[in-house]
Order: sequence, then structure tokens, then C-alpha cells
Amino acid sequence: MIKLKDVNLFLKNKKIFTNLNLNLEENKKILLRMPSGAGKSTLLKVIMGYIPIDSGSITIDGTILNAKEIYNVRSNIAYISQNITFSENSVEEYIELIFSFKKNRKINYSKKKLIELLEKLQLDEKILKKSPKSLSGGEKQRIAIILVLLLDKKILLLDEITSGLDHDLKIKVIEVIKGLEKTIIVSSHDNQWLDYDEFRVMGW
Repeated sequence: MIKLKDVNLFLKNKKIFTNLNLNLEENKKILLRMPSGAGKSTLLKVIMGYIPIDSGSITIDGTILNAKEIYNVRSNIAYISQNITFSENSVEEYIELIFSFKKNRKINYSKKKLIELLEKLQLDEKILKKSPKSLSGGEKQRIAIILVLLLDKKILLLDEITSGLDHDLKIKVIEVIKGLEKTIIVSSHDNQWLDYDEFRVMGW
């Protein structure tokens, strides 16, 4: 599903990856577990095609990642970055905006499922009417997770999605993510992820 072969990357005259190899099969999960600055977030951006590599190859679902195929590849991926930003006047308007995009119009958006996910992640339905600017970091993370679940993409790239949550909420989120039949790469410093065998720990 996701294969990196001999990937090399320099950023700002610093070697980030040296002949990095990764082979993640469909519906398997990886936890990136390394110190800050090691390149965990960079790897997710590389897979998204946001950062071009210097050499090597990246294959996603049988398609080699290149300029020609980048948008087709991204259509199968949901990505949550560390810097979560929302536009629009309310959370609900933002969610509706995402589903109005051409690549997402065929996805069955269920308001009922949205409400169920809000309840599962301990968010009041009233948050849908709030301005995204008024949300806490933890609330933004949970809304981003809910949006990813509603989009129902084949591949999830999740960068520090539990960092702003308390212990019990971290567990709730991890329980949801571990149960998904999707190909997932998680970057996190939170120790709670280590308690679940579904996530193969990877470093370099």
C-alpha cells in the first residue's frame, strides 16, 4: 500500500533521510516514535507530496508518487497536521465546505454519524455552531479526527493527534483509530499508543 525505497532528503543543508525504506501493507498501522526533529512530520509531508525527495521512490497503492499523479494519490489520503487551521464562520460550515469539494462530493456525508462521533469524543453538539477560532487545541484535534473519519479515506496520516488531550481522551481516540480497517501512519510522543499491538513502532 505504501512503499518507500531508498529515499534521500536534504532540507536546509541537513540530511533528513538516508536510504529510508518502508513497506506498509494495506490496513496495517505504523507508529513513528522518535525524538523531536528526527523527521516524523517531514515523512508524512513527503508521502503527501508536499516535500519533494532528492532521490529514491515512493509508491502508494500501486502508483508511483510524482507530479503527474500527486492529486490522484492524495484523493485516497486523509492527513492531519500538527498545525490545524479551520476556515469559515462555524465548525459545521467548515465541515460542509470540505464535503463540497469536487473530490469529496461522492462521499456520503451523514449528519447522524457526525453527531455520534461528537458524542464518542466527548464534544457537545453545540460546538458545530462555534467559531473555529474559539476552539481549544484539543477540541480542534477532535474535530479534525471526526472529519477524517467522515471522509472515510483508505489511508490516514496522523501527526500528533492526541497531544492536546487528557489521558482518558487519548485512550478514546486511540481505541477509535486502532479499530479502523485502514492503512495508517501515526506520529506521536504519547506513550499510550505503545500499549496497542496494532501499531508497529518504527524509527530510523
